[in-house]
Amino acid sequence: MQPMTKAAIFERVGRMEQIAGIKRYMLKEGKQDGVNAVDLWNGSGLYMTILTDRASDISTLTFQGKSLCWLSGVGVSAPEFWHKGDYEWDRNFGGGMMATCGLTTAGLPSVDNGEPLTLHGEISNTPSEEVNCRSYWEGDDYYLEYTAKTRQVRPYGEDLCLTREIKVKMGENIIRVRDVVENLGFQETPLMMIYHLNFGYPLLDEGAKLYLTRDKCFPTSPLAEESLDQIGVVGAPDDGYKPRAYNHTVTAKDGFSYASLLNEKMGVGATVKFASDNLNKFNLWKCLQKRNYVVGLEPCNCRTWGREKAREHNDLVFLKPMESKEFYFEIQVHSGPGELAAARRRYPSSL
Repeated sequence: MQPMTKAAIFERVGRMEQIAGIKRYMLKEGKQDGVNAVDLWNGSGLYMTILTDRASDISTLTFQGKSLCWLSGVGVSAPEFWHKGDYEWDRNFGGGMMATCGLTTAGLPSVDNGEPLTLHGEISNTPSEEVNCRSYWEGDDYYLEYTAKTRQVRPYGEDLCLTREIKVKMGENIIRVRDVVENLGFQETPLMMIYHLNFGYPLLDEGAKLYLTRDKCFPTSPLAEESLDQIGVVGAPDDGYKPRAYNHTVTAKDGFSYASLLNEKMGVGATVKFASDNLNKFNLWKCLQKRNYVVGLEPCNCRTWGREKAREHNDLVFLKPMESKEFYFEIQVHSGPGELAAARRRYPSSL
């Protein structure tokens, strides 16, 4: 879609939804029954579904009809199907473009100061409230915006509020996500955040390349250590492939770090651009199994070893009473040789 003035667009359409818009609805049947959702499309090929009842995470994301994300066999599942247990989070993990891990713990289960903590915390299985969808013009620029709050609170424990804003501009293939986490309680509380961004087929396919503005790499298992020389290799689906993860510290330019998955054969790529002030770490998760064919590009403020080890290594972030922290990242979609070449130029080489 070529750039046009507001007046020129309204000469051609009766409602903006013909080109770009927002739709709210409720899913039906199976484990997704009753889940509130929002579709958002931007007029140049981006189409996404936000799950209001799953912390306002992004479920599906397509570009010009082609999927960019990975969906697990679980599919969309209501939060009531999650039960606390060390690895029960997986049983209700539908994959999707974005699954938020946190807020007081993320990564592996652990026991910290006597408190049992489960895989990736509970925020992604918490419904949002104060949901607001709006579209608006700024001059000749048309914006679509979703905002909501998600509370993680319990008596005698934490009282955290996650305020999320997801915004796109018509004709621009960039999704902007801004989160603010505020401590509304009167006790200092740990704050651990991992943005589980799950890229899948057809963007993820044999021969695609991975890039990262990285500093140090910390393989999280003997398998990851042994396969460090293959960290950036994307092969065909392999039933014998075992998942592995690589924690990183990152380098930044003008306050931002970058990670990309570029598919030259498809002519499409995606870059995660993240503000490195509060997202100063990164996890690369690779699982190239049949059916579970996914690479996670995961900006974070913690490593994935769990809260107990984070505390032991003096690497745990805290929020003081009434303090807040902002987390910001973008998912940029690239189309065509020129945009892919521009994305590659950010990096000295692929992984």
